[in-house]
Amino acid sequence: MSVLAIHGKSEAGVVIKKGGPVSTSLWEKKPGDLFWIRGPYGHPYSVGHHQKLLVVGGGTGLVPLLSLLVHFRGRDVTLITGARTANELLFKEWLINDSKEHHFKLLFATDDGTYGEKNQVPKVAEEVLQKEQFDAIYTCGPEPMMKKIYDLAMTAHCHVQVSLERVFKCGVGICAACVIGPYLVCHDGPVFTERELSAMPEFGNTRRDLSGKKIPLGAGH
Repeated sequence: MSVLAIHGKSEAGVVIKKGGPVSTSLWEKKPGDLFWIRGPYGHPYSVGHHQKLLVVGGGTGLVPLLSLLVHFRGRDVTLITGARTANELLFKEWLINDSKEHHFKLLFATDDGTYGEKNQVPKVAEEVLQKEQFDAIYTCGPEPMMKKIYDLAMTAHCHVQVSLERVFKCGVGICAACVIGPYLVCHDGPVFTERELSAMPEFGNTRRDLSGKKIPLGAGH
C-alpha cells in the first residue's frame, strides 16, 4: 500500500493491493469508515536541480513517484512503469493524458506483452540507458527490480534514489526492526542514494522477518 498525495491537492488517497489480512480488511471498508495513518516519517525523495530524469516504477511502487511528477514539470522526464499484465497497470489512462499535457515520455512494460513493450521494467530501463544519458534516476517498486535499476545507474555513473521497504515496528528509529547495513529505513530512509546503498550488502539480497532474522528476499511471502 502507498499514500497518493499530489502537490496542490487538498485530498490524499491510499492505494492498496489486496493480499494479506490487513490489506483485505482495508479493502472491505465502506464509505464513511475510518482508519488511522501515522506519518510521514524519515526522508523523502530529494528533487534537486537535475534536469534530465529517468523515473522507474514497478507495480504499486509507481504510486509515490506520481507525486514527484508534479515537481518535475518543465524538466526532461522519462517515466517507465510496468506490471505482469495489462489489467494490473495502475493509472494507465491518467498517465497517458498527463504525459501529453505536461510533455514527458511514457513507456509501459508488461511481462506478458498485453500492453506496451513485452518485457520487464529493468530491461526496458537498460535499453533506454543505452541510448540516453540521464542526470538522475528515481525508482520505487519490488526490491529485486530496484537492485537492477541501481546496478544500471552505477554502470551509467548516474545519481540514483531508491525507496526501500522493511518491517516497521516503532517507526521512530528505536526498535531496529528495519535495520539494513548501518541504516534504519524508518529513520534514515526510506529513500536512499547510491552513497548509502553501497554500504548495504543486504540490498536486493535479504530482508528480516518479524523476529528480526535475516531471510532471503522473497521468502516467506
